[in-house]
Amino acid sequence: MLKSVPIIFLYIILICQTSIAGVTEIQKKELEWGAGLLNIYANHYRGSDQWKHWIFPIPYFSYASEHLEAEPSFVRGIFFHNEWFAFKLSLMAGLNVESKDNRARQGMPSLDYTFEAGPMLLFHLWKSQNKEMVLNFEWPIRKIFATDLSYLSQVGVYTVPYFNLIHTATPEVWNWSSEFSLGPMFGDRKYHEYFYNVDQQYASATRPVYRARGGYSGFQTNLVLNKRLKHFVLIPFFRWDYLEKAAFAESPLVKVKNYGLAGLGFFWVF
Repeated sequence: MLKSVPIIFLYIILICQTSIAGVTEIQKKELEWGAGLLNIYANHYRGSDQWKHWIFPIPYFSYASEHLEAEPSFVRGIFFHNEWFAFKLSLMAGLNVESKDNRARQGMPSLDYTFEAGPMLLFHLWKSQNKEMVLNFEWPIRKIFATDLSYLSQVGVYTVPYFNLIHTATPEVWNWSSEFSLGPMFGDRKYHEYFYNVDQQYASATRPVYRARGGYSGFQTNLVLNKRLKHFVLIPFFRWDYLEKAAFAESPLVKVKNYGLAGLGFFWVF
């Protein structure tokens, strides 16, 4: 999701432009535009022992209606929902890795940007009496495609069923809203092969041949905070993955069993 944030934003614009024309005046109030800076520090990929810092300008976009939710990090089309269940379309994007910049992947093909699309099931499990806290079970199942913007190829299937605890902004928490999620990740064989295979032609004394298999892909936790001060939006976010016992854990490309990401977004809403 790092370098590719502008790519997913293009998908948001394309989808929303077709939806905005027919919205009511009330729905238009749910549309917000802005701009700002995104500052991110993260491992090159899950299992890499190298880190990189990204900082770049990025548009800010938020839209919500009965049939569509969109922000710079995701797009979800809502096909059905009621008080306890929703069925959505979920879109995401993933970072690229230049192998020349990564010691473990030296001489291997680079990892291109990825684009993810698929259905998402959402179950509303619990809501506090004052409706300030909500617990959902959310289950996206996405087909993954890789691209360098000149081609598009399928690289497998990925899913992460997770519990998501949402807290709305209240004076008791200094008007910060938050989302905390956790859950196991799973990928099929083709998905893990794309990231962790070592073919014969790229093998060396320190990088033996390795064939990945499908299955458990680690455990993920996410925390996203949000504070609004008139036209200014501050969004700190954190992610930590634990890769012990993952199906690809023995790959020579896996140097550490943790993956970390921390970032901070500053946005001005027009």
